[in-house]
Amino acid sequence: MNLPTLIRTAVGLLTVLLLTHCQKPNPQPPKAEGFDPPIPADTSYLAGPIAFTLKELETKINQELDPVLVGKGSSGGKAGGLFPFRVVRSGPVRVQYANNQIRLSAPLQLFITTPFSSAKVPDQKPFCALDVNFQSPLTVTEDWRLASRIQFVDYQWIEEPEIKFLGKEISLTRFAQNILDRHQSSIEKAIDSAIYKELRLDQLIQPVWKSIQQPLLIDRSYGLWLIPKPLRVEASPVHGNRERLTTHLRIAFTTSTKLQAQKPQPENVPLPVLQKREQLPQMSDLRLLSTIPYADINRMIARSLTDKNRKVLLGALTIKKATVYGGQKALIIKTEVGGLLDGTLYLRGRPSFDTTTNTLRVQNLDFDPGTVRTLARIPGSLVHDGLVKILESFLTVSLGGEIEMIPHQISQSFHQGETGRKTRLDIQSFRFTPQKVAIRPDGIQALIRVQSKVAVQVKQL
Repeated sequence: MNLPTLIRTAVGLLTVLLLTHCQKPNPQPPKAEGFDPPIPADTSYLAGPIAFTLKELETKINQELDPVLVGKGSSGGKAGGLFPFRVVRSGPVRVQYANNQIRLSAPLQLFITTPFSSAKVPDQKPFCALDVNFQSPLTVTEDWRLASRIQFVDYQWIEEPEIKFLGKEISLTRFAQNILDRHQSSIEKAIDSAIYKELRLDQLIQPVWKSIQQPLLIDRSYGLWLIPKPLRVEASPVHGNRERLTTHLRIAFTTSTKLQAQKPQPENVPLPVLQKREQLPQMSDLRLLSTIPYADINRMIARSLTDKNRKVLLGALTIKKATVYGGQKALIIKTEVGGLLDGTLYLRGRPSFDTTTNTLRVQNLDFDPGTVRTLARIPGSLVHDGLVKILESFLTVSLGGEIEMIPHQISQSFHQGETGRKTRLDIQSFRFTPQKVAIRPDGIQALIRVQSKVAVQVKQL
C-alpha cells in the first residue's frame, strides 16, 4: 500500500470510528424462503466407437479356428458311410466386408479312405480340394461378444474328386458334394464358435468402465469430489467398410458430490449386460450435477477463517464468524464482526459461473437491505469493500480445471491396463459449458455440461 492510499485509508478509518462510536448493528435476518426450483437429475453419456480392422479379425479367426473342421479327434476321421474322412482347412481364412455382411473364404481339402483300400486312415493325399465362400452379418450380444450366423454361399473346385478304376478316371463330385452338404452346418458352426469365443468387447471396454467410477476432485481447496455411478452400456449394430468394422457404444451414468478431505471409495459397479440399440449418438454428453450443502460450505469457511484473514480495515474490524444459508433466491452470508462494529451483518449475492476461470463464485455481493438500514450512519464503502473481498474468496469454488481432466484420466487408466497395449483411446474433442445454478433450502446446485468425442481403436484383438 503506497503512502497516499495509506493516508486516505487512515482518514477513512478515523471518520468511521467517530461515526460508529461502538455501534452494535443487529438487523433482522433475511428469511430463508424463496428458493429456485430444483435442477432435475439427468443422465450423462460417454459415447464413442470401438473399431478394429478386418485384418485383425482375419488374424484372430485364423489363430482360433482349428484346421480340422470335420473328423477331428479320430485317427480314421469322421464316419461317412463306408469311407472315413476329414475336412481340413488347408490355408488361411480371408475376410472382406460388403453389403453389411462379412464375407469369408477358405481353401478346404477332403481327405478320404480310398474305396476298396485296406488302409484304416484317410489317404495323405487329399481326395479333392475346393475354395469355399461364406457370409454372415455381425451382431453384438448381451454378453459382450460379436456373434455371426455363418452361411455357405458357393465354392469353386481347386482339385475335383476323381478315382481311377480299371484304368479309367471316374468323377466323384456328387459324392464329395453330398459329404460336404451333410456336414455344411458343422463347418459353419466351427467358424461361428471361433468368432464368438474370442472377440470379446467386454475386455476392451472394462478399463473405461472402471475409470469412470473413480471419484474426481473438482475443487482441491474445499475437498469437493464428483462421484460418477455408471448405469448401463448400449451398443449399436456393427457396420464396416473395406478396412475396418465399427460398433458404437454409449455408457450412461449419474453423478453426485461429496465434500471431504480424503478420496471417497468408488462403488465398483460390475459391468452389466450389454443393451442393443438401433442407433446411438456419437457425441459424449456429460451432465454433471453437483450439490454443495450449506453445512459443508460453513465448515470450509470456519477452516478458512484463520487469524491472518479475519482482519479487515487494517485490523479495525474482525470477522468472528461467517455462515451461509439460502433465501430470496440468493446466498445469504451471516457475518459476526467485532472491533469498530460489534454485531451481525448480512450480505447476499447470487452464485454464478465465471466462464473465464470455470469457477462458481458469488457475484455482486452486497449488504442486505436490513443491514444497510442499521449502518445508515457509516460510510459503508470501506466496511463493505473489505468484507466483500474476504468473503468472496471463501465462496469461490473451482468447477472446471479438474473436470476438464476427465478425458485425460479415462485415457490414462485405459492405456495403463492390459487392454491399453492392444488398443488406442483417442479423445478427439472436448467442450466444457456451465449450465445452471439453483439456490435450494439445503445447498447450492450446479449443473455443468461436458461434450466430447471418444474413440477406441483396436490394434490387436
